[in-house]
Amino acid sequence: MMKLLQKWKKLQKKVKKKPKWVTVFQTTDEYMVHIYKLKLEDNNIPVSIFNQIDSSYNAFGYIYLSVPLKDEKNALELINNENE
Repeated sequence: MMKLLQKWKKLQKKVKKKPKWVTVFQTTDEYMVHIYKLKLEDNNIPVSIFNQIDSSYNAFGYIYLSVPLKDEKNALELINNENE
């Protein structure tokens, strides 16, 4: 039982070290996600794209653009300035 508890604590420490990601933009238009992705990467902000659009019909779901929590503010400023 003690070894299991020690393994669990080590695992929790590893999980805490991973950066937390937040979604800063969602859309159904794939080209918009890639435009913002390039803009954020040009400003040294890591980006992750998660596509949940149904592959059969392309009528359901969204494409999500996520950044690390520490870069959320800068990413939102860049995205919002693009829309002005």
